[in-house]
Amino acid sequence: MFGFGYNVLFPHMYHEQFCSNRFVVMNSHKIKLLTFTLGLLALINADAADLIRNGDFTEWNDGKPAAWTIRTKQPISQESAAGGLKIEIAESQGGFGEILQRIDIKPGTRYRLVGELKGTAPKIALYQIKRYSNGRELDRTNTGRNAGADWETVEKVFNSDGADYIEVLIRWQQKAEDVGQSVAFKGLSLEVLPPYSYQGEEVPPQAVATFNSVGLYWKPQGGTSDRVVEVHYRKQGATDWKDALPLWFDATEHGGKGAEHTGEYRGSIVYLEPGTAYEARLKLQDGPERIVPFNTWSEDFKIARHVTLPTTLEGETYKITEGGSEKEGYVLYEPASGVDAVWDAQDKASANVEINASWVIVRGLTLKGASTHGIVLGDVDHVVIDDCDISGWGETRSNGQAKNLNSAIYSSSKQLEHIVIQNCEMHHPRSDSNSWAEKRPGTKSSHPEGPQGISFRGGKGQFVIRNNRIYSDIDHMFNDGMGELSNFGFGGFPNRDSDIYDNFVSHCWDDGLEIEGADMNVRVWNNYIDMTYGAIGAAAPSLGPVYFFRNVYGVSRKHSGSSANDLRGHYLVKLGNEKAQYTRGKMYIFHNTSLQPPAFEGSDLASSGAQSGIVFTSKKKLQENMTTRNNLLQMRGANNWAILDTQKTWSNDFDYDMYDGKIMTREGAEAHAVIASPVYERAPDGRLWLSPGAPGHDAAERIPNFNDDYSGAAPDMGAVETNSQSPKPPHWPVFPENYQPAQAASEQG
Repeated sequence: MFGFGYNVLFPHMYHEQFCSNRFVVMNSHKIKLLTFTLGLLALINADAADLIRNGDFTEWNDGKPAAWTIRTKQPISQESAAGGLKIEIAESQGGFGEILQRIDIKPGTRYRLVGELKGTAPKIALYQIKRYSNGRELDRTNTGRNAGADWETVEKVFNSDGADYIEVLIRWQQKAEDVGQSVAFKGLSLEVLPPYSYQGEEVPPQAVATFNSVGLYWKPQGGTSDRVVEVHYRKQGATDWKDALPLWFDATEHGGKGAEHTGEYRGSIVYLEPGTAYEARLKLQDGPERIVPFNTWSEDFKIARHVTLPTTLEGETYKITEGGSEKEGYVLYEPASGVDAVWDAQDKASANVEINASWVIVRGLTLKGASTHGIVLGDVDHVVIDDCDISGWGETRSNGQAKNLNSAIYSSSKQLEHIVIQNCEMHHPRSDSNSWAEKRPGTKSSHPEGPQGISFRGGKGQFVIRNNRIYSDIDHMFNDGMGELSNFGFGGFPNRDSDIYDNFVSHCWDDGLEIEGADMNVRVWNNYIDMTYGAIGAAAPSLGPVYFFRNVYGVSRKHSGSSANDLRGHYLVKLGNEKAQYTRGKMYIFHNTSLQPPAFEGSDLASSGAQSGIVFTSKKKLQENMTTRNNLLQMRGANNWAILDTQKTWSNDFDYDMYDGKIMTREGAEAHAVIASPVYERAPDGRLWLSPGAPGHDAAERIPNFNDDYSGAAPDMGAVETNSQSPKPPHWPVFPENYQPAQAASEQG
C-alpha cells in the first residue's frame, strides 16, 4: 500500500527532514497513537505561552503601549487602571487606523487570537491578522466587530500554513462620520492550538460513482491530517484487493458552504469499468475499517420509449418537456434510423433545443444558427446529449464584442446534476472572442469574453464530458472550451464528482479547460488541448481533490497576429487566487505533457508550444496543498518557467517531474527531477511516447491506481506510457512518422 510521505501531523517538521516527499510504503512510517499523543502534548505544552507581548496594555513607555507599533495620530491612552487601550477618533484620517505587533510563528500550525473590544458606535472596532512569507503579505483576515459600547470577546482561529510571521493589528474606522467616537481594546492573546481533529459523530462513508470513477467521502471520529486512511478496492466477488491512493484529510476550517467538509477525508478511485459492482475498503490508521459497496454507471441506458424527431426544423426552438424516470428509464429523442436531421434556427430562435425534463437522451442532431445557445438545459438531471453536431450559435453586440458564455450547450440551473455529454462536435460559433491582446469595446480589460463549447453555471455536479471535439478557426475563437464564471468559491465548474476525459479542445483565447471552484473529486484526463492561450485553468480548488492526469498540450498562442507577442505561449496549468480561503483544496497533477510543435509559419521562434508549465500567474496568487508527479514539461526556451510557485509554498509538493526550463519552488522540491528535453518515437496508433533509454523513460514514480499498467522497469514520465496497451482517444491527432519536437532555445523569452 502506498501513501503520501508528507501526510503527517506537523508537516513543517517533516519537510525539514524528508524534503523528497516520495510515495512510500505506509507501514514503514506508521506512528503509533500513544507516541503521537505524547509528542503532541509535549509540543502543545512547549508553545502554551501567550505569544502576544503586553496584550493587556498594562506596560506603557512615554505615553505609548510597550511592544506595539503606533501608526495613528489619534489620541491614545490607557483605558483604565487595570490596563486596556483607548483610542479617541478626534479627526478624520480616512479608512482604518491601526496599531500593530509583529510575531514570529511556525509554519503549518494552528493559532487562536482572542481579545476584547468595544466602541461608542457599533461595528467600528476589530482585530486583524496579516500572514507573511519571506517579507511578502500572503493574506489578511478579520475578527468580528464590536456590537456596541459594552466589552465583548472576539476570536479568530487560523493556520499559519507557509507563513513565517504575522502582524496582529488593532483597527478602527476613522472616517468623517466616526469623529467624536472612541474604541477600546484589552485582553489580547495568541496561543498555539493542536492540529485540527474531527471530534463529532462519525459521518459514514459515501461513494459517488460515474462510469469510470468513484468519489469517496468519510468523516470518522478522530480524523486528522496525521492519521492516514488507506484505500483498497475490488470488484464485488473478487478475492484480491487493489491499491488506490489514500484519502486526503481536509483540515481547513472552512466557512460558509464549505464548513460541512471540514474534517472530511476525500479521494477518488479511477480507471474503473462501467456498469460494474465494486467495493472499497477504507482503513483509518489506528482506527476503524469500513467496506463501501458501489456500482459504476452503466453505458447500457434503459429506454422507456422513443420519440422520433423531424428531419428539419427552421427558425424554431424544439422544447422537450416529457422525460422518463429512474424506474422506467430514459425517453430517447432522435431522428428516424438512417436519416440526417439538420435543424437551422436561422438566428431567429434563441436556441435549437431546450430540455426541461429529466431522464432524457437527445441523440443524432445537427444543430445550426441559434442566436444564443445551441442546447439549453433547465432544472434537470439524468440527461444525455450524444452524437450531436452544433455550430453557428452566438450573439455579437452592436459594438462588435461577442456576448460572453453563449455556448453550444448551456445551463444556468443551480439544480443541474447527472449530465452526460459525449461524442459531440461543438465548433465554429457565429461570434468571436477577443484575445488577451485586444481590449474589449467600452472597457479597459483584455480578459477574453465570448462563446464557449460548454457552460454550466451553478450546477451541482456529477457531469461526465467525454469523447467530444470542441474546435473552430482563428476568426471564430472561443473564450474557454468549457467552464463558467463563479470560479472562486465553493461552487464553480464542474463542482464535484465529475469526469472530463478523451476530449479534443482547441481555438480558445483563454483556457481550453477551465476547472475551477470546489472541485471535490473531479477527474480530468486524456484530453488533448491545442491552439489555445492556456491549456488548463485550475485557479483554484477550494475543496478538492481535483486530479489532472495524462493530458497533452500542443500549440499555445496569444493572438491572431504575427508579432512575437501575438505568437506568445502560456501555461499547461494555471494556478492561484488572491483569496486564501479559496486556495486550500487539494490538487494532484500527474503524468501530463506539454509538447513543442514546430514553429508558426513565417516565424523565427523555435517552436509553438507552451512557454510555461505549472505556474502561478502573478506574485499575489496563492495555492496550497498541491502534489505533482511524473509530468513532462518541455518549454519553448530554457529560461521559461516549467514550474513557478512564486510563494515557494510550504505545502506544495513537486517531485519526479521532467523539464527543460526553470523552476521556482520551496527548498528541497524536485529532488528526483529529470532535467532534459524529451526524445520521442511515434507509437503505432500515432501518439508520441518516449524512446526507450531516453531521459524520462522508466524514470517516473509509481502511483497506485494511476500508473498500474506501466511497462518496463518503472513508469515513464509524461502522458503516454511507452508500449502502452491503452487505446488512443479517438479525437487525438496522429503524428507523422519520425516526428520530433522543436528543442528549447537557450535564450528564448
